[in-house]
Amino acid sequence: MLKICKPVALLMMLTASAYTLANERAIIVFDGSGSMWGQIDGKPKHEIAQQALRNMLETVPDTMELGLMAYGHREKGSCTDIEMLVPPGQANKTAVLQAVQNMKFLGKTPLSAAVQQAANALRYTEDKATVILITDGEETCQADPCALGTELKQSGVDFTTHVVGFGLTRQQGEQVACLAHNTGGQYFEASNAAHLSKAMNAALAAVHTAPVANVAPPAPLPTPSLPSATVSGPEVARAGTVIEVTWSGPNDSGDYITIVTPDAKDSEYGVYQRTASGEVLRLQAPDALGAHEIRYVQNKDRKVLARQTIELMSVEATVSGPESIGAGGTIEVQWTGPDSPGDYITVVEAGAPDKEYNHYARTSARNPVSLLVPDGLGNYEIRYVLNSSKRVLASQPLTITPVLARLELMNTAVPGGKVTVAWTGPDNKSDYVTVVPKGAPANKYLDYARTSSGSPLVLKMPAEVGEYELRYVLDSSKRVLASLPVTLAETAGSITAPASVAAGSVIEVTWSGPGNRQDFIEVVPMDATPDTAPLAATRVSQGSPLSVHAPAIPGVYQVRYMMRDTKEVLTSTQVEVKPNP
Repeated sequence: MLKICKPVALLMMLTASAYTLANERAIIVFDGSGSMWGQIDGKPKHEIAQQALRNMLETVPDTMELGLMAYGHREKGSCTDIEMLVPPGQANKTAVLQAVQNMKFLGKTPLSAAVQQAANALRYTEDKATVILITDGEETCQADPCALGTELKQSGVDFTTHVVGFGLTRQQGEQVACLAHNTGGQYFEASNAAHLSKAMNAALAAVHTAPVANVAPPAPLPTPSLPSATVSGPEVARAGTVIEVTWSGPNDSGDYITIVTPDAKDSEYGVYQRTASGEVLRLQAPDALGAHEIRYVQNKDRKVLARQTIELMSVEATVSGPESIGAGGTIEVQWTGPDSPGDYITVVEAGAPDKEYNHYARTSARNPVSLLVPDGLGNYEIRYVLNSSKRVLASQPLTITPVLARLELMNTAVPGGKVTVAWTGPDNKSDYVTVVPKGAPANKYLDYARTSSGSPLVLKMPAEVGEYELRYVLDSSKRVLASLPVTLAETAGSITAPASVAAGSVIEVTWSGPGNRQDFIEVVPMDATPDTAPLAATRVSQGSPLSVHAPAIPGVYQVRYMMRDTKEVLTSTQVEVKPNP
């Protein structure tokens, strides 16, 4: 906790006219940046600062010339958003307070340029002048507050800047504190509402012509002590690899361990792990070389409690696969490398940007890895990619060559029937043969069979008559490698058998029809339905003519062409079975 003693005493002395402020000229530079929406103890910082300014203004005599300048209050992302809201003048406390209450908090923090403009408005090269800067952040517009402080002191008649830092980290405070110190002013630190009110009064108390005898000038607020912590990890590691870090510390809510460069600000972080995850953490090092730091960061105020140097060394990898492959094919790739989380092997066009990828396989899967190559032609590369930075660690050339396919229909296609299709082709992973309406889009399919089932394969035809296509489809890109037109017409067929045969003899049958693999010539009772089991049957695959056994019991029977897959009788004829003589 911050301990404030002298500012309270100074405030009491102010009310007793311990300082003569009547002839002083000062401009308050007020932070209007978007970071003022951050909260402290559940309340936005800009509301806390507005109330603290109200308290401070109560102690300002009407004879003091006071002005108000703001930055970052009108637009986002601008380094020129600086405005004099209230020009310096006497008896204008109400105007200053009203202007602050009407401010919006939107933009960046061009504090150096704002202080420079305030100094110019006070004619600091001709007259004594003081600027009070109230900020909750560091410079964000590529200016050097320290150098500005030195320049203003050297060129001013009697110029001073006092700085009130609200909720700043130690490193942020050091950056703006030098703006005060280099002009002979003071830096006041505040971490909550009570401290801010006292710090702003202390800054005002520092603006005086001459202090009352035996009264010491206000002192900067003390910096609170930090809790102790430690981090321990390897002193050397490969860039992008995973290291183990042990730690000790307060383990407050949100505290974390991270790896950054030594010059990184306390608020900066890379890949991190919360300390709540355990006392031994696995952390992925950045994909960078040289000196870095493992840091324990207190999340509440972004303060670094402990740090250890780690040297990051170069990391290497290799890939080894075939020199050529057919388009859309599958390759196996042997690899060596860091196997960091998310690292992967992919195939892309030669010279493609590092972040580009097609199908990929994580190195965590196995070694070797299998992956599909693109459906393209020409020069490509097999790559090992470090996932954390998308940097290519290793590559090997790969030529992708054309692929062809062919289809052959083995039997007559009928609506709702099945066909046998012989094929040749690349047989890449998940390639398939399908039937679709003629002219359908490439990604359209009805019944299909994977080429992994072998050749020939069987497909079920649509029930509707019409024009269709059999297609061989390259699954990786849905490109049609081969097609074969198929016309599905109304079912037609014929069957011829003797008018009569002897019981138990052989019936010679001549037929025509689709010839599907599951089609039969059957002998059944006259009242049979499509579901009736046959008394005798022979597959049509035996050709025409074929033989089927006659029943042993005399009578009139039906000889029919039966499509078992669709349970449809294509055609039939009668045969009389007579007793044996």
